[in-house]
Amino acid sequence: MRQRFKSILLTIFMMSNLSFASNTDGITSLYEFVGVQVGATDYDGVTAPTVGVKYGQQNRLWRTAISYNFSQNSDDTFHSLIVQVDRGVLTELFVEYPFKPYVGFSLGVLQHDNSHHRISPDRGYLYGLNGGINYVLNNELDVDFGYRYLRTDQLEYIDEISNFTLSLHYYFD
Repeated sequence: MRQRFKSILLTIFMMSNLSFASNTDGITSLYEFVGVQVGATDYDGVTAPTVGVKYGQQNRLWRTAISYNFSQNSDDTFHSLIVQVDRGVLTELFVEYPFKPYVGFSLGVLQHDNSHHRISPDRGYLYGLNGGINYVLNNELDVDFGYRYLRTDQLEYIDEISNFTLSLHYYFD
């Protein structure tokens, strides 16, 4: 399992670097950001509140971020580390507007603890698709509303997870 985890991390970093390398618009400057997020995690008909922190880089078309998320309800506790790679869509239509829609994919790891099933800990991998809308407030701040549909691998009790998130990003030089 340790070797598989290393392979997934290597793939994530290679794909994130390729996303910026494939930039065809001639813009090479990257903007770094940090962020906080809140949301809801849905799994097996249960909803749990989620909080997290993010770090990432983006240019005009691409954004890559890594986030740590924590979610807990009465029986379950989740810790996840997720890399998300997004590409802006319909960018020509939204040049003059502060709304910036995007689609992308996510890869990560998850640890799940459950007192009811006496699972402690159940670890596995996450992968899936995501999308959302970024609202640019100014040159330093944006608000992001996103959705992720994630499948799991090597978890005993959970096959899929949905995340709705609301994030605030701060851009710095």
